[in-house]
Amino acid sequence: MKIWMRLLAGSVIGVLLGMYLPEAGGDTRRFFELASEIALSVGRYVIFPLVLFSLAAGTYELRSERKLLRVYLKTFGLIAVTGAVLVTFGTGGVLVFSPARIPPIFQEAPAFELPTVLDTVFQVFPRNMFAMFADAGTQLLPLYVLAVILGLLFAGEQFGTEAVAAFFDSAGRLMYRLNSLVIEIIGVGFVAFGARLIFNLREVAEFEIFAPLILVLVIMTLVLVLGVYPLLIYLLGGRRNPYIWLYAMLAPGLTGFFSADAFLSLGVLTRIGRENLGLPRMVGSTVFPLFAIIGKAGSGLVASAVFIVILQSYTALEITFAQAIWVMTTSFGISLLLGPVPGSGVLVALGMLSNAHGGGMEEAFVMIQPIAPLLIALGVFLDVMTAGFCAHLIAQSEDLRARIDPMDFA
Repeated sequence: MKIWMRLLAGSVIGVLLGMYLPEAGGDTRRFFELASEIALSVGRYVIFPLVLFSLAAGTYELRSERKLLRVYLKTFGLIAVTGAVLVTFGTGGVLVFSPARIPPIFQEAPAFELPTVLDTVFQVFPRNMFAMFADAGTQLLPLYVLAVILGLLFAGEQFGTEAVAAFFDSAGRLMYRLNSLVIEIIGVGFVAFGARLIFNLREVAEFEIFAPLILVLVIMTLVLVLGVYPLLIYLLGGRRNPYIWLYAMLAPGLTGFFSADAFLSLGVLTRIGRENLGLPRMVGSTVFPLFAIIGKAGSGLVASAVFIVILQSYTALEITFAQAIWVMTTSFGISLLLGPVPGSGVLVALGMLSNAHGGGMEEAFVMIQPIAPLLIALGVFLDVMTAGFCAHLIAQSEDLRARIDPMDFA
């Protein structure tokens, strides 16, 4: 059975259980939340060693092929372009469709704090390098930087690094196999993910208040994933059927939406990138983790669109051009900092936007807290699909993508 079929089957079963099981005083919901946390831990189990070993080996391969600089320039360029375009699209879409205002909700707001630039420097370069391995599983950037440095050092044959490079190559392949094993069994966890999402939505007392905003976000998501991305792949990828790419991305897309976690989705992306998209390790190991760290264009789109609605609801005034520009630029900047929150990026971004705006709106974002799980899921889904789209374009432009028959997809 294909991976996407297992994930879809688990998700559908979970959704049905979430719809029809009684809450039993909240015990059923707590059970599925606990089961989701277990599934999330299993899904993330191998991500950090996979990135460390595979990226170091992939960096060595890129340098050997003299493609290192070009791949990184294209990756950073696409992160910037997709981030700016999607944030603009999200802001413009909400201003055009103008969903109904949301009545303010007064409750205590959770506190959010992202690392400062100085904090990030000390995390990437701690006084003791081994300290980065004691992280709680949210800081991928330090390992990414270390892996790149090691991969560059492997290129110095005169220093006798061949044996270490061979070890990292073998370890990367082993971690890939372990990651593949995790993906084979993680479909069971999607029962919990699907049920958790529905139980969270069942708690929304007046869902119809949020329905217009959700509808606008869904329409924009479908336009991007079913229209814009396939069209660009068709135009830039040799004018072949672009929906083969969409079929190849079913498993990562399902993972992004139902798990709502960027790091779990990274494991699925890594396997699908090689076995469906035909990306070599040197591309997949470089591009996918970087998008999981700073390439949060989808979360930026959702955050900017929702914050426009929050502004309209809170002030009851029309949004000025200056305010729209502020929302877009601030959302884009915050989207680059969401790496440490792989499972709550949209909510954290909205909290940071509210604090940055000020003027008594520091806690205004709590009005959308009832539907936060759905907003986060949409954001991660778009992040994952954008990462797959950009990796496909990069490999295609470097003539590094192998063509795989859809019948042979994992």
